[in-house]
Amino acid sequence: SGKFGEFHPRQVKITSSEYAKSRLLNKDSRFRKDAQYVFFLLWQKELRELSAGIYNLLKRTEQHRMPVDCFLDNLSKSDEDIEANLSTIFVSVRGSKQYWFLRNSEVRCMVREWGSPALFLTFSCAEYDCPDITNYLRKVNSISDSYPIGKLCVEDPISVSRKFSQKFHAFFNTIIIKGKVLGTVSHFFFKKEYQARGAPHYHVVLWIQDAPIIQQDPEEKVLKWIQQTITCRIPDERTNPELHHLVTRYQMHKCSAYCKRRRKYNGTYITRCKFGFPREETDMAILNIVDTCLKSRRKIYCLPRGVHEIRVNDYNPFLLLLWKANIDIQFIGESSLALAHYVTGY
Repeated sequence: SGKFGEFHPRQVKITSSEYAKSRLLNKDSRFRKDAQYVFFLLWQKELRELSAGIYNLLKRTEQHRMPVDCFLDNLSKSDEDIEANLSTIFVSVRGSKQYWFLRNSEVRCMVREWGSPALFLTFSCAEYDCPDITNYLRKVNSISDSYPIGKLCVEDPISVSRKFSQKFHAFFNTIIIKGKVLGTVSHFFFKKEYQARGAPHYHVVLWIQDAPIIQQDPEEKVLKWIQQTITCRIPDERTNPELHHLVTRYQMHKCSAYCKRRRKYNGTYITRCKFGFPREETDMAILNIVDTCLKSRRKIYCLPRGVHEIRVNDYNPFLLLLWKANIDIQFIGESSLALAHYVTGY
């Protein structure tokens, strides 16, 4: 009903997490639009996670029981064993260094068990241009069509993030897993992140069945598979106007302060894009040396591209037509696993 507080007596008890969800997903949008209230719920959630972490830590160390005053005394003396155990308290706190260290360790275990993944993808939101998100925001907020969508996204970021996650999971399960657009996916890992302006995006690592591996398969086979899956071409506007619009609208990289890096080269400071734009113009696909590419932050391969395509971000045409927002897709299958461990740091 949306009435009463968290601790109001009910026939069916609800947890603190269920209460927070009921408030944020309530028909009355004032709860999720109030930034102070949202951060208050986050503060409560983190306190519960810390309490659970402390409880689990003390439960694991029951064989080394000690009084509270003795525990605090050892802590003030920077006891190494206690400090090492205390770091595990934050494992359950989403966003903490320990939380992401555990997630990173899980991916590295997957790499050791199943070898190098084949593809690393990023799916961005484009919330201002997405009809699904626009219609959902207007529906849950009872806003007229004349209300600016940009302002609505800023006012209700929780609904934007929720709808984007629903869209991604439906797209991932239907198109990538069941549809096998990129091949048969044997294993996968993905995580959701937020850009500085608050827009969500997903990073995805895919293990593709029978995908070639650099230094294990012939170079011709690797390049053929890459070119069948990834392209950087700008399609002809007359023969494929929709794909041409999507590529020129979402896949063209424009350097900004975010990606520009100053580096010293031969005693002179030069400015370079950390994503490697503009990229090399070439008439044919080329495989580069992996170790050299990691040191210089270059791609391990070059796709054929003309002079007007040096700022096109690599994409898969079918995925871009369905996703209708920025996509980045990279081949990372190589035998040394150096690139696989590098991308798991994202």
